[in-house]
Amino acid sequence: MNQLEINFGTPLRIVVALEEQQPVPCLTITDGLFSYTARSDVMYTMPITHTVNLQVAYVDAGGNPAVVDSVVWASSNNDIVTVQQDATDPTKCLIASTDNVGTSQVTATADVRMGPEVKNLISLLDVTIVAGEAVAGTISTVGEATPIEPQPVG
Repeated sequence: MNQLEINFGTPLRIVVALEEQQPVPCLTITDGLFSYTARSDVMYTMPITHTVNLQVAYVDAGGNPAVVDSVVWASSNNDIVTVQQDATDPTKCLIASTDNVGTSQVTATADVRMGPEVKNLISLLDVTIVAGEAVAGTISTVGEATPIEPQPVG
């Protein structure tokens, strides 16, 4: 908290305090021809065996673009979603679903303090992997086989 205090040596005292606000990240998801940008934490649903590009952007308390020292991407469950960080732009990554349905949380952890001191800001994306388009069908019996009753001739 930043604080300015003016004291006149009398009972009159003026105090102005500004509370520090946490920066709010923006996350861009590129899915084929479309891009979606969301401010703050979001959720995304994707079918199995698909990939999508992600990018995180940072802003200050006033909504202005902010620079961070580093960004590291991770998945909470690599059996559901894997993450491959972009080698040339650490604010970007590619996520890929596996053959499993379920939920994983993708995180972008940024060091928002420039220089040797570290202050991490974690941006979250909840990713739900759902079953994909049908590629095969299975026919099975329901119940037991029963004999056909003879039909009267006549």
